[in-house]
Amino acid sequence: MSKYSLGTPSLMRGLEKGQECEVQFLTDPKPVETEHGSKFDIQVLLLSHPHPDYSSLDKKGKRLTWRTNCHVVRVTIADLFANEVVDFQKDWYELTWTISCREDGNIWVEA
Repeated sequence: MSKYSLGTPSLMRGLEKGQECEVQFLTDPKPVETEHGSKFDIQVLLLSHPHPDYSSLDKKGKRLTWRTNCHVVRVTIADLFANEVVDFQKDWYELTWTISCREDGNIWVEA
């Protein structure tokens, strides 16, 4: 293993309606400005994803950036971090989470 590993992880591919992926969160949501407006970046360890680019995903996962402006991150999760909800913050980093894109296009995050 390297002593230093510096850089920015690649962006995780989006989910289509009805798809889901599994991740472990490595950072809390950080606001970023993009050419498409304000979003949040979250470093994740991607464990599973339906996109063909991840068909041979290593069992150890792949470190990526989830860039999103979905409501659950922008409002709910940001609020839980802002209010320092300790149990949630502990679980955020320790649990494996499923990110789902519902049939209506809304993102759901659960562990």
